[in-house]
Amino acid sequence: MEVKREAVLQRQSEGINGKLENVTVVIFGAGGLGSNIAHMLARLGVGKLIIYDFDRVEPSNLNRQHYGVDDIGKMKAERTAERIKELLPYVAIEPRNELVDEEVLSSVYAEGDMFIEAFDTVSSKVMAYDFFAGRDKPYICTTGVAGPFGELSRRDLGHIHVVGDFQGEDRKDCYIPKVMAIAAMECSVVLELVCKKEY
Repeated sequence: MEVKREAVLQRQSEGINGKLENVTVVIFGAGGLGSNIAHMLARLGVGKLIIYDFDRVEPSNLNRQHYGVDDIGKMKAERTAERIKELLPYVAIEPRNELVDEEVLSSVYAEGDMFIEAFDTVSSKVMAYDFFAGRDKPYICTTGVAGPFGELSRRDLGHIHVVGDFQGEDRKDCYIPKVMAIAAMECSVVLELVCKKEY
């Protein structure tokens, strides 16, 4: 059955839908944050998604990431793209099975309107933050994803937007309510920037 984008998004503002259709968002990571962010942005109506991840799905991912048992062993970026296409075939989505380094950041910068960080490691977070701090396109990142609870907030530093509880980063202590809430906060920043045309 063919379903058009307009039919899926009819409960959203037509004007906002039009703006979203012309936006490309690059997501760095397809784990707990990234896989859920990709699904949310696809449902929101973002025109194109580019997703980076070099990792494969494993059983310990299933408590918070947008995968199932049948996905174990598959590449995260590819499987996220496939799952979204199964749900919403009209979505333009490009998976890239690559480890993100400074060279990748430099090469993809021209392709995206906004960039979302969903890394696992502090070193990757610092590398990307330093890269985008010296540029002007919107960069949405996190700090404090771990732990069963924590008061979430947002800090805007010019074109850089940070969400999280600004506390824990132990990725061996992650719970889906908090992970999903932070993923939703990152997506909310995208929607706000699109509505305000701040990109």
